This record gives sequence, structure tokens and C-alpha cells, in this order.
Amino acid sequence: MINDRELKHSFRVGRSLLLIALSFIIYHLSISPVGAQKVRFGFKGGLELTQMEFSSDALRDANRAGFYIGPQVKFSLPVVGLGIDVSALYSRRSLKVEGETMLQESLLIPGHIRYGAGIGDVLTVFLCTGPQLSFNLGDDILYWRDRYDNNKQYLLQNTMLSLDFGAGVTIGSNLEAAVYYNQPLGKTADFTWDQLGSEVTSFSWKRAKSRTNAWHVSLSYYF
Repeated sequence: MINDRELKHSFRVGRSLLLIALSFIIYHLSISPVGAQKVRFGFKGGLELTQMEFSSDALRDANRAGFYIGPQVKFSLPVVGLGIDVSALYSRRSLKVEGETMLQESLLIPGHIRYGAGIGDVLTVFLCTGPQLSFNLGDDILYWRDRYDNNKQYLLQNTMLSLDFGAGVTIGSNLEAAVYYNQPLGKTADFTWDQLGSEVTSFSWKRAKSRTNAWHVSLSYYF
């Protein structure tokens, strides 16, 4: 498992990669002649299927669905086939823990390096990868009591770093479809609960880490 120190290091690495990518874009925009690269603006939306994994065998994995939408910008760099896309997406998904459901609202900022090949502007197939920063916008805690009067708490991370791996196809000059797999670097949340012991007056705290992987199916339209 990745500890908090490694997670902070990974977060700094991901943030640095995004800053390097943006600096690289600005540099090429400033030195390249007009027409050497293309900048396209559009909107991106899609559905996601999440799989919640727990570090404790006492908890079951769960699959849930969600959606996301927001603006996107795509840069075609002077190197043939190479490009970068950056999005700012509003995400809403449900998380289910032991029958209890929590709605999670987030701001997602994925930055992808992509390479594609195709037939002119008719059809292009591409592969992409890159970091994604996630910022929690809604409630970060779910608290409840089960039928045995045990206290249970599910606490989300407010900021999370993850990696995207994807592939897609661009049809014409405006439409793009892609599939991504999102892999968190570290935990998504902490699950804490108490459990009654042999004596009614005694209990012990139990803890487990949760990680939420996700499949994304997206559709983008560029102006």
C-alpha cells in the first residue's frame, strides 16, 4: 500500500507534470510559426463505472455509475501525431458502502499526452496517458449506525492524484470518442467503524482503506 509520504510525493510529481506540459505548450505556441500547430476548444462528457476496493476482507467491493461534463482544449504539436489535451470536468458519482449510498461531486483536471495516426482529417486513432487531479466539491463524510448500533464512518480524500490510460478515435474534425481507465495513486477514502466485543460495554475500532478505480467512456465535440 502507498503511505501518506509516498502519496504526497506522487501528488507533487503529478502537479509538476501538468506544469511542464502547460509550459511546453506555451513555449511551442510562442516560437512556432502560425499553422504549425492547431488549438481546438470543445466540450467533453461521458459516463463512468467505478469499482470500490477495500483493504479489509470484511467489506465487499461495489460497482457504481456516474457522469462528468466540462470544457476541453486540445493542442496538436509540431511533432506529427503528437498532442496534448486538458479538461476541467464536473463529476458526479455515487459510492455505496454496506448498503449506504454517498454522492460524490468533484472537479477533475486530467492532462493527457496523446499520439495518433490516421487518414488525414477523416479518421484518427490515438493512445493517451497522463495525470489527473481531483478536488472534492461536496460532502466528504458519510456517517451512519448499523442495525447492531455500531458507528460507521466513510471519509473521502479532499484532493487525489490518479493516472489515466486510454484510447480513442477522432471522426472528422469535430467528434471524438474515447475509453479511459483511471487508477488512483493511493487511497480514495478511509472507512472506520466500531465493533462490540464480548462484553456489551466494550468495543474496538476497525479501519480500512478504500480505493476507487474507474472506467470512463467519453464523447467530445470540438468547435
